[in-house]
Amino acid sequence: MDLLVEIQAFYEKINIMTILSLSLQQNECFVAIEADGKTVAYSLQIQPGETQGMVLVPFIQKAWQETGHAPITVLIAPKGPGSFTSLRVVLAAAQGLSLAFPKAKVFAPTHFDVLNYVAKMYTDKPCIVLIDSKKGDFYGQVFSKTGAETPLEYTMDQVKELLEGNHELKVISDFEPPLDNLFEERWIAFDKNIAACQIELYKTSSLKEALEYQQFHPYYLHLPNYVKRKPI
Repeated sequence: MDLLVEIQAFYEKINIMTILSLSLQQNECFVAIEADGKTVAYSLQIQPGETQGMVLVPFIQKAWQETGHAPITVLIAPKGPGSFTSLRVVLAAAQGLSLAFPKAKVFAPTHFDVLNYVAKMYTDKPCIVLIDSKKGDFYGQVFSKTGAETPLEYTMDQVKELLEGNHELKVISDFEPPLDNLFEERWIAFDKNIAACQIELYKTSSLKEALEYQQFHPYYLHLPNYVKRKPI
């Protein structure tokens, strides 16, 4: 471990950054790594019988091999909101890597931040980012030129009402669009590698300076009392 820290310190001294970015979205795994200014990005569909935990770590190793196993100087993983299992797996992997590379800087954006960054590649219109809660409603955050609104919970009817009240508002999400003309007209379909987008977000955003973005802790919409469970 001491040798690894010394190697990391040497890389920092000569200003060489190696950025590793991880993400899990639905049944797809994303890994990207940038070294010497070049980014390699991979995505992998998780097959029946496989778990996210089984797939992610070997996938990280494959990408890291592309750099000649250069010491990681920046670690990126999204903190949510989203699927409990996906967050648990990706944040656990990131926390483990931060132990292996103790001098690496940490960047933990929300899924809202990442998908809003992707949306800006396609439109300059205001956008609502929707994350499926898997409980029949959605977590949403509206972004516009004036800034980001407070994240809220939305039912499908509330999302429709929002879109009907703002004809410029676009939608980007981690799920497939509903079969509805209103959504079809406003939906931002994207084919970007999420992990690679997280690297670009890190390089261009001031969010990384905020303390809450420097810890691999899960992000929940309502803390500490909000839990989506029915009374027993």
